Amino acid sequence: MPLRTWLVVLLVVVSGLGIISASVAVSAVMRDVLYNQVDDELIAAQNGWARTTNVFGLDLTGRPPTEYSLIKIYPDGAVRYLNPYESMPQVDELVIGAAPETVDSTSESNSTSEWRAMATERDGVITVVAKNLDSEQILLRGLALVQLMIAVVVLMLIAIAGFWFIRRALRPLRVVEKTASEIAAGDLDKRVPEWPQHTEVGQLASALNIMLAKLQASVEQAQGKEEQMRRFVGDASHELRTPLTSLRGYTELYRAGITDDVDMVLSKIDAESSRMSYLVEDLLALTRAEGTRLDIRPVDVLELSLSVASSARAAFTGRSINVANNTSGVPVVYGDASRLHQIILNLITNGLRHGGEEAEITIGLEKDNGDVLIKVIDTGRGMDPEVSSHIFERFYREDTSRTRDTGGSGLGLAIVKSLVEQHGGSISVESELGVGSTFTVRLPAAEEPESMDSSDSEDDALPQGNAVPVKASRKNRSLRGGKKNGAKAESAGEASTSEGPEA
Repeated sequence: MPLRTWLVVLLVVVSGLGIISASVAVSAVMRDVLYNQVDDELIAAQNGWARTTNVFGLDLTGRPPTEYSLIKIYPDGAVRYLNPYESMPQVDELVIGAAPETVDSTSESNSTSEWRAMATERDGVITVVAKNLDSEQILLRGLALVQLMIAVVVLMLIAIAGFWFIRRALRPLRVVEKTASEIAAGDLDKRVPEWPQHTEVGQLASALNIMLAKLQASVEQAQGKEEQMRRFVGDASHELRTPLTSLRGYTELYRAGITDDVDMVLSKIDAESSRMSYLVEDLLALTRAEGTRLDIRPVDVLELSLSVASSARAAFTGRSINVANNTSGVPVVYGDASRLHQIILNLITNGLRHGGEEAEITIGLEKDNGDVLIKVIDTGRGMDPEVSSHIFERFYREDTSRTRDTGGSGLGLAIVKSLVEQHGGSISVESELGVGSTFTVRLPAAEEPESMDSSDSEDDALPQGNAVPVKASRKNRSLRGGKKNGAKAESAGEASTSEGPEA
């Protein structure tokens, strides 16, 4: 049963109970009023015309009113009646001298009429005066009938008015129900119409719209992640299939005896194995970047940049890599030093590999509105705007060919973006063909420790805006690594870095 029907039924039932209670109370009061009036008449009769004896005479003027019955019982046992009715009151149970009582008709009378009677005794004569209550009963029954008719009419009006008002009041709920059905059918853009906020319906609508907006955002986010995961799995499968197919092809080529060049086959197998190994390592690095908990500490970004530049110079011998501190002090952020090192190194490696042999790298440090900006600037080939808009997507390459040997996995910049976002920052790129690219990492700045300020004031700190070659540190330490260190840095760079699109 619909809610509005239940409410109408409840309203009618409660109203009916109220009307019935009021009707019963009115009938009871009316009955008491009528009976009290009869009692007063009986008492007046006992003190008036019922005391005389000429009521039994022929003189009609001495007779009582026709609705009264008179019974006199004399000491000798004689009984005289004066009764205009066919029925007689049952007077055996009356108490002499008591207040008037309601009695039934005698069984011989074969009548259901009720009487109001009282008995008194004077000079040995018992006088019983009774009045028939038929007229009073008719009046009470008429009153009950009128009350019933009024109750029916009133309840019908209450039901009609209640149904109309309840239907009007519940109209917003029907709108909510319709909206929910449309949302369940897949239309997540639907919203409940707004009503005044001071009403319960308005508050409900506002809460529902907030919930629906969050639900839509969650669903869209889940769908986006699902689609992203589907693309990720598909791209990863495609990337892994290429080297596996090559491995199988060279193996079958050798088994079939088509070629006797074992060295060539082994070199190709080794190259494809290395490519697949790099891809798996990058996939693992991306997974770790998205799920690993960071070791958050204050990090001196200038010192970190010098260290990264040193590692990159060791890995890319002969390439120009500079650090420019464009801040007035020491830029400090809260973060994981090893992950921040990985971010900058990946960006440097991407610029050196895809910017061309003549590309130069500058790590620029700036401060902007409470943030530290780490800019990795290369003077390489640059990128088309269409390419730069997709640069941080997984497996994205400017070269759509997936079989080239020189290309990377396409995960390097995706790893960088994930790590930057884990640090509460953002990354963007500006690029122009033939000019170069600038990758900007924006991280929330931390307060500079006093120890750093004091040490920098005594040392030969970097002047603002000066480009510092990698081989000169803040404390004039040599950052050139030996052959062993250089090989180690190059290996680290290869393991943690993936190529983005060719610029």
